[in-house]
This record gives sequence, C-alpha cells and structure tokens, in this order.
Amino acid sequence: MLLQTNRLIIEHFKDSDIPDWAKIESDADVRRFIDGKVLSIVEAGEYVEMNIRQYQTHGYGRYAVRLKENRKLIGMCGFLNEPYGIDFGYRYSKDSWGKGLGFEAAKVVLEYGFSELGLEKVLGLTAEQNYGSIRILEKLGFKFEEKFLFNDTKAFKYFFTGDS
Repeated sequence: MLLQTNRLIIEHFKDSDIPDWAKIESDADVRRFIDGKVLSIVEAGEYVEMNIRQYQTHGYGRYAVRLKENRKLIGMCGFLNEPYGIDFGYRYSKDSWGKGLGFEAAKVVLEYGFSELGLEKVLGLTAEQNYGSIRILEKLGFKFEEKFLFNDTKAFKYFFTGDS
C-alpha cells in the first residue's frame, strides 16, 4: 500500500519506524487528548507491531505518514478494528500541526478505505476539546453521532459512510 499527495507519502509502518514513532509518542502534547501518558520506546514498538499485524489480519491499520521531501515520519492515519466498529484515527508530531497535513493525509486515506478496501462505515472518536481533530472530521464530511464518555474524557463520536 502506497498513497501520495503533493506533500506526503502514506504507507505501512515498518519495524524501522519504531524509534521515530517513539519520539512522536513521547510528547505529552501529542497524547494530550488520548490519555495524556507518553509512551516508552517499548510501548511505541508494540503499537507499530500491532498495526503490522492488523495489515495482515484485516487488510488495513494505521499507516505511517511521511513528508515527501525527506521521508521523515510525522505521524499516522488509518483504520483499526475496535469493539465499537472501524475506528478512523490520526496523530501527528507537534512540528507538523497547523499546516493542513492532517487533513491532506486523512482525505486520501479515507478515500482509499472506501474505494479500495470496500469499507462501508467508519467512526471518528475525539475528545470534546480537540478542536483540530473535530475540524478535520467535519471537513471530511463526518456526521456527528453522539456525545459520550471515553476513558473518563468527554468525547464526540462521528461517523462516515460512502454517502455521508
């Protein structure tokens, strides 16, 4: 799997991404709306490995997002099977925020999910105060479904179908 935009390359995570992913996940600001806990290199490695297994098991997972100019890993975007459905998620290094890269990656990954993977419905969960994430979901055409409590955090659930 390889997707490209004007500025990005999106592909499967590899074991060699673990150190760079660990740097991203060691920033408390990056993880502020997830659980606020930074990940160790071992935990970051487990996350990358889990995604590699998801590619094999489900044909998708979260994908590595890289800058095209230098192939630097700046985050992830993609799908995960969760008990509540197929979760569409993304997370990026702080130095990539505010440049439209999150939306750029999310748009092409979402299109890939529906056109190539045959997904019919995905969910986007976000903390109520994560305005950047909410903006991306709404700009993509996700529809608000409900407010709920997720890991003791007030959150919103959005959904997207091929005809949303």
